[in-house]
Amino acid sequence: MSGPRNGLGRPCQKMARLSRERVAATNPRLAATGIEFALERRDERLDLAAVVRLLLGLDVLRWVAGEEEAYVSGAGDVLYDVERRVLAGLLASRRGPSTVHAEAFDDRLAELVAETAMDSDELRFRAMRRSLTRRLLDDPVLYYDDLSDAELGYLTRQRGFLTARITELTGLVAEVRAEGIAMVDPEDDLTDLRMPEQGTYGHVTLLLAEHLAAADGPVDLDELALRVRELASQHGGFWSKSAREPGMETELVEQAVARLAALGLVSRTPYAVVVRPALARYAVGETVIREPGSAPVPPQRKATS
Repeated sequence: MSGPRNGLGRPCQKMARLSRERVAATNPRLAATGIEFALERRDERLDLAAVVRLLLGLDVLRWVAGEEEAYVSGAGDVLYDVERRVLAGLLASRRGPSTVHAEAFDDRLAELVAETAMDSDELRFRAMRRSLTRRLLDDPVLYYDDLSDAELGYLTRQRGFLTARITELTGLVAEVRAEGIAMVDPEDDLTDLRMPEQGTYGHVTLLLAEHLAAADGPVDLDELALRVRELASQHGGFWSKSAREPGMETELVEQAVARLAALGLVSRTPYAVVVRPALARYAVGETVIREPGSAPVPPQRKATS
């Protein structure tokens, strides 16, 4: 799954080049409206260079080669690496923070993200499409029962268009089930939280996911701690020394449940864990033992939709 990005990466760095030829290429759709974005004048290139210096200061870009002055004068290029993990953590808003006049932090945040009045069906549908696209990109799993009736109706009608567009632009692949949609990251480029993952915590999380997938209802946290103690006797040789110490099962459970919840695989109450449908992908079927020379048993898949 793609993560809380869609949920289930290694840093993926892409190159950014201040190239006169590449930047000067006009977007056909902009050209059709009479708008040119060529950056042919020195003052225009200076404006772009100022933006790049700001991004360098924020560690979003990292200089690789070339000279800024050469680009500004039109005599050369500059090459940068894009630090996508830093970029993903920057504030992104349709409204400029300098236009927010509230004083208290919560009020400023509310004013920053407030939507304009939707006084037509077109604006309402546009806002709904934007909201659903964000959730498909940002949430590991988009569950239908988390949507309003209007959102569910719109997604039902436009699902093919929305998922195809996301796939085209990001490479994420839609996994559509009866309970919802997950945009899967096959290249592991956009994921910031993985399942499974190496290390002690990753191993414990995977083992508890298997245990939870077989549960019929909410599972008490104390029961999970007991299960971790049992798992330690079987798999502790693969875990860190500190993880095998008495009393560590509570922390291991907390870490595992937090990861599973972040991936949309479970939800949590103060004292229990509630399994969500997508966790079924980690269910393991019963072991089948065959005698040598016997016919292979057809594989069976546990239904998740």
